Amino acid sequence: MAQVWLWIGVAGMAIGSVVFGWGAHNARSDRWKIIYLLNFFICLIAAGLYLTMALGQGFNIVHDRPTFWVRYVTWFLSTPLLLLDLAYLGSSSLPLTASLIGSNAFMIATGFVATMTDKPKNYIWYIVSCFAYLAVAYLLVQPYRVEAVRQHPRAKKAFTKLLTVHLVLWTLYPVVWILASTGFNVIEQAGEAFGYTSLDLLSKVGFGFLSLNTMSTLEKADEAPSPQYESAI
Repeated sequence: MAQVWLWIGVAGMAIGSVVFGWGAHNARSDRWKIIYLLNFFICLIAAGLYLTMALGQGFNIVHDRPTFWVRYVTWFLSTPLLLLDLAYLGSSSLPLTASLIGSNAFMIATGFVATMTDKPKNYIWYIVSCFAYLAVAYLLVQPYRVEAVRQHPRAKKAFTKLLTVHLVLWTLYPVVWILASTGFNVIEQAGEAFGYTSLDLLSKVGFGFLSLNTMSTLEKADEAPSPQYESAI
């Protein structure tokens, strides 16, 4: 059953790549082309690495645990693009964008170390990785949200929705980790594959469509007349 979920991941990411790639080809402006291209490469990277896993590559028995360590290659390459997606939509400053990408890189790296370390030392690295995730979450909830709303005051609800979906999905990744064989071994390999594949599809393909919806909201807000202009009319 785990293999089935991996092939579902290949198919889902491939479809997402085609849709976003076609959107980039037909984008009506550079602004739209950028957001389509970011989502295209996010899905393309994930499709390639899901194919790797489906073919039985990037897989080893680590400390008596079956481990697809190649997942971390996917995440290390794709999650910075997801954050750039957010940063582009929110017109984030360069220091904030760099802080997000740096914290994310540390989170993925320490998560990989936790996965490759024997128990119980792996729990120490898991906690370190969780704290790195909390840093990413803080940067998004506070400075990112403040900057985004300041740059796009009429799209506050859109950014609230975007961040809520993003943070809920990313928070579930460490939950799957701790329940799988890497942690308490509550779920079997098929359950782990289902959890990670579902979250990857939602946080990459699904989030890609949500980012496009947010871009549309931003354009409509930018095109709407200001309250002062409306009152003058």
